[in-house]
Amino acid sequence: MTETSRGVTAAAWWPWLLLPAIASALVASGLVLGAATDLRFGEDVESFVNVPLALGFSTVAAGIWATRPDTRGLKRLGLLYTVVGLASAVVFPAHAWANAGRDLLGADFAGWLGEWVWALGAAPLMGIGLVLYPDGEVPGRRWWPVPVGGVLAVVLLAGTNALMAFEPTRAPAWEPIAFAAFVLLLACAGAGLVALCLRFVRAAPGSDLRGQVGAFLIAGFLVVGFAALPDGNTPAHLVIALMMGAALPATVASAVVRHRLLDQQALAARLETVSASRQALVTEREDERLRLRRDLHDGLGPSLAAIGLGLRQLQRDVPDTQHVVVTALADEVQRAVVEVRRLCDGLSPDALQDLGLSTALAEVADRLGALGGPEVVVTAGPLPPLPAAHEVVAYRVLMEATTNAVRHSGASRVTVGLHWADGLHGCVEDDGAGIPAGARAGVGLRAMTERADELGGRTTVGPSDTGGTRVSLWLPGVHP
Repeated sequence: MTETSRGVTAAAWWPWLLLPAIASALVASGLVLGAATDLRFGEDVESFVNVPLALGFSTVAAGIWATRPDTRGLKRLGLLYTVVGLASAVVFPAHAWANAGRDLLGADFAGWLGEWVWALGAAPLMGIGLVLYPDGEVPGRRWWPVPVGGVLAVVLLAGTNALMAFEPTRAPAWEPIAFAAFVLLLACAGAGLVALCLRFVRAAPGSDLRGQVGAFLIAGFLVVGFAALPDGNTPAHLVIALMMGAALPATVASAVVRHRLLDQQALAARLETVSASRQALVTEREDERLRLRRDLHDGLGPSLAAIGLGLRQLQRDVPDTQHVVVTALADEVQRAVVEVRRLCDGLSPDALQDLGLSTALAEVADRLGALGGPEVVVTAGPLPPLPAAHEVVAYRVLMEATTNAVRHSGASRVTVGLHWADGLHGCVEDDGAGIPAGARAGVGLRAMTERADELGGRTTVGPSDTGGTRVSLWLPGVHP
């Protein structure tokens, strides 16, 4: 990883580190308050299970948001894990605050909050998270009732528990709804486990998808099984609760790091596909430009030249009164011929088409060397047949670099190298004064860089071994 990429990664992470920081602060406040008020930690199973959920999923959510996800699925997971992490973080200090005594300011509110906010912690993971793992999408359209039912179950659980805590006298009226919501939640969690099993079975052995789903599936079975067990406040229940609470965030984090839940391989593949598509477009563009040049050079150009020749012959035979008109027409045709030649050279240099890449560069070197400046030497190894786009880019980049060296370097010798080794390599090196410190890249250098970038190549500029400047070009090995 380059220094620039490290800086970009750090810059992306910093804003989202606030999520695990808030969760850690809430959990720490619950620990401190519990210790100060002699809260029996070993018997506080329901609140302690939220500690690993808070710390784990707030960190995972930060990791997802820091990548700036561009798919709805990853955004769903990011939102889900954010809610789970922060809600789980609130449960623990709320429970500790309420148990500190009613004389403490806000203890009643904390007690009420702790009675229902848990439904936004572990419950969404069971009813929604299992079926959406690992990409935030359901396995198929028929599976959408599962996350919808999970959302409904979470809302009903949170709402009924909030109402029962707010008006305890009316709790019996809400208990059947709360029980039905819990049953619905377990049903959605069971369906989510089935979906995970299907994903696991369908995934290719040894694939990243199977690695993502496997451990999460085991953790999901354990968590759902633990949720269905009778309540208990023994130390054994506490240990099991902590293990179960840590299982899901640990497996998700493992998928992020080891099995690329954020799908870095897929991202790299997409980037590679985009790069290949861009190269194909550039190659197709250059091929089309070459065909257009041939049509102009072999069709329109000769036709215009023939018309011009006929007009020049007509000049001698027409009366003086028409001589001016014919001359003007002949001059206009001549200007059109010149313009066609200019267009042809712009579409693809004449020397490149007539001589080939190596010989065309040697012709440029001879022309520049004849100006009385530095000696220009071209050394070229054998080259395979190259696409038109590669030839044009190599010719224009190396010609521009050679021209710059002759005009501006103050060198006595300029060397142009061209060879093939896992791609097309070109180099222009001089023994001049080198690039001044602090000099900015000019239009020519930016154009050279952009030309190479279009084909997935690169252009670099640095000092040469003789103290001058070295311009290096590399284009990937693509054969026509």
